[in-house]
Amino acid sequence: MPPETIPPITIPVFLNGRPARVSAGTTLAGLLAQEDPGLGRALDGGTAKATDGRGIPATADAVLSAGAIFRVFRSARAVSEPADA
Repeated sequence: MPPETIPPITIPVFLNGRPARVSAGTTLAGLLAQEDPGLGRALDGGTAKATDGRGIPATADAVLSAGAIFRVFRSARAVSEPADA
């Protein structure tokens, strides 16, 4: 099979409980651009937060691995605003 006919390698990931497939090497920002561009803009603008499947904060430049789980949610506070402000 010539290389130009080989389909790109995709990996399964999860965003907010929903399965998705992305190209290997995709970042969280790329996943959001594909699945929920508005939420991606909110993350870039500081009005949304992201965590991995363990609840650890994640950044938009995080490279996804197969089976990765991310939760991205809008926040009433700016991301840089302290919790007790």
